Amino acid sequence: MVGERIRCDTIRGLRRSTAACSVPRIARSRNPMDTPAVTSAFLPLSHHGDWSGPNRLWIMDPATPSRSPGAMTAAGRSLRYSWAHEGAAHAGSIELKGQPAAMQAIWRDSFHAKDPITLHGCTDAGVIRLYTTYDAGDESWGWQIELDARDPESLVMRMFNVMPGLGAVPAVVLHGSR
Repeated sequence: MVGERIRCDTIRGLRRSTAACSVPRIARSRNPMDTPAVTSAFLPLSHHGDWSGPNRLWIMDPATPSRSPGAMTAAGRSLRYSWAHEGAAHAGSIELKGQPAAMQAIWRDSFHAKDPITLHGCTDAGVIRLYTTYDAGDESWGWQIELDARDPESLVMRMFNVMPGLGAVPAVVLHGSR
């Protein structure tokens, strides 16, 4: 239906957000010329460039995150980031594909995801929300990543581990400023 919005909470595994995605569904038309062009998934031009700031990593205790300096570089469809844990440097990247209402990302992280992982998601009012699931023993867990570009003075990357019975718990927050 024209103007109807896709809800992020209806996407399998993305339970944190109940806000509608920012890109409306396009009505099906018998004439393909009536359908407006769909834009590609990308990081906002206003947020391209280098960002740095505090990184927090939660391993076991939600009250005591590990802290380190962090950095991010945003360009087009990619975000590269770096941080440290217990003196060891770590780095990662997120490569976006698709359109804002139905995107895919390839995530690499030297600490969390040694092999590339595919995530799916959408853009939600200035926040790119991505999710995936993974097996942890006999249970399925989830992983969520948010790239928040709502504030023109900051770029925030948040990661959540979605634990059975607990829901989304903080794993990483990197708050970058120029």
